[in-house]
Amino acid sequence: MDELVLFIHVVGALGIAAAYTVDAAGLIGLRRATLGEQARAWLITRRWVMVLGPISIGIVLLSGLYLTVVSWGPDAWILVSLGTLLGIAVIGGVLTGIPMARLGPGIERASGPLQEEVRRALRSPALSISISMRISTTVGIVFLMVEKTDLLESLIAIAIAAAIGVGAGLAIRLRDRSVAVS
Repeated sequence: MDELVLFIHVVGALGIAAAYTVDAAGLIGLRRATLGEQARAWLITRRWVMVLGPISIGIVLLSGLYLTVVSWGPDAWILVSLGTLLGIAVIGGVLTGIPMARLGPGIERASGPLQEEVRRALRSPALSISISMRISTTVGIVFLMVEKTDLLESLIAIAIAAAIGVGAGLAIRLRDRSVAVS
């Protein structure tokens, strides 16, 4: 039974990676869109993210909790991973979900060129930081799974992963800004 649950756990993690891929591609497409029609085509990716992301996180959480209780025990790396996974869900909801929910109606109504206000909101550093931080902290969780670190090492690893994510998100924003200026 444990092998089946572990398989489901890994498949859930693959679903999270797929959701990140769709989320990042959609954000890139939305940022490049200049017309309402283009933006609407990319906005459809949000529907996939809103289905795939929560289901995948739920699968990983439930299977991870099961394995923790039945097989692994509450090791520090597991508890830090579970907390980080919940943090990833919050970051996605707050830094991406809420802003995109606010932008959706404006994009849906857009006809012709996108309003500058919408384009500016799509270039928000919060959106870049959100996707970069979720990806980097997920990689941090994979590190914890492989290394099975103690509490302090686990917290440090996730803090480093989060810092890398914030740095990458800011670097993306700076690159976007320099491309827009040139």
